Amino acid sequence: MKVLSIAWAVAAFAGPLKVDNNLAQEDVTIRSKSSGPALSVPPPTLSKPVIDEVLKSLDLGRGEGSDKTVDTIHVTPNAARFRQPFPEPPFLALSPENIRATYDSWTFEIREADGDVAQRAEGVGILREGLDWDGAGADGRLEVKPGRRYFYRFTGQRGPRQFVVESDPVLLNSFTRREYGGETRLEAAIEEIFVDGKIVFATGAERYLNAMAEALRAGEARPDGTYRFELYARDLRAPLTQKRIKVLTERLGAGLAGGTKRIRVSPMTVERSEALAAFIPPSKGPTIQRD
Repeated sequence: MKVLSIAWAVAAFAGPLKVDNNLAQEDVTIRSKSSGPALSVPPPTLSKPVIDEVLKSLDLGRGEGSDKTVDTIHVTPNAARFRQPFPEPPFLALSPENIRATYDSWTFEIREADGDVAQRAEGVGILREGLDWDGAGADGRLEVKPGRRYFYRFTGQRGPRQFVVESDPVLLNSFTRREYGGETRLEAAIEEIFVDGKIVFATGAERYLNAMAEALRAGEARPDGTYRFELYARDLRAPLTQKRIKVLTERLGAGLAGGTKRIRVSPMTVERSEALAAFIPPSKGPTIQRD
C-alpha cells in the first residue's frame, strides 16, 4: 500500500512588501491501494512554493469495482493574506514533497474561475519538486488580472485511473510583481480604487493608495525625481479617464514629496483588465561616502 503525504504552510504578509516568516505546518497522510515503482522525473520548470493548502482527505482506492475512474479532492486555501494590499507571489502553490502514491504522469493548471487556463505544466513520473504560480502566463509575461479569481488543478494519472486535487478559487484584488527591469509593480483592480463609472474613490481605496505611497517613499528615487503610475482604461480619451487621472494626481501628490508636479499617471490601453499600477524603481544598494 502506498502512502501520500502532503505538507502545507500559509505565509502572511505584514505589509505590502514585507514577508511574515511565521509559518503554520501540518501533515496529512493519504492511503491508496495503488502500487508500482516510483518513476524519476526531471524537476519541473515552475519555482519552489512558499505556501500550500492542506488536503483533508483523498482515497485513491475509492470506487474500485465500479465504473468510477477519477477521485477528486477540493482544497480550501487560507486566503487571508490576499485581502491585504499587494500580496507577493506565489499566489497558488502545491507542495507534493512527500507524495508516495503512484502515478505515471501529471498536469498542473492555473485557471480563472470562468475556466480559462492561465498557466499549465505537465510531466511524467512522480513529481519531485513543488509547483507554484507567480502570475505569469506560458510565455513568462504577466497574466494575472487583478479583480479575478484563480484556482489550481493538479491531475495525476496511472493507466485509466486519475486523481484530481483542485483548490477553491482565490480572489486577487491586487498583487506585487517583480518586473524584468528590476522595478516592482504594485497593481490593484480599478474597482478597488474608484466607484464604478465615477471619479469618486471607492471604499477602501485609501488602503491601496497609502500602500503605494509608502512603498514609493521607501524606494529609490528616479533620476528625474518623478513617481510613475499607469492607469489602464478601455477608453483613454474618455472624460472619465482624464478626470480620474486628475484626481489621482492630486491625491497621490498630497502623500508624496514634491506634490503633484512629480506625479506621472500615464493612461494605458487595457491588456488584461482595468487597473491602477505603481512602479517602484530598483534599489541601487548602499552608497559609500568618501572623505
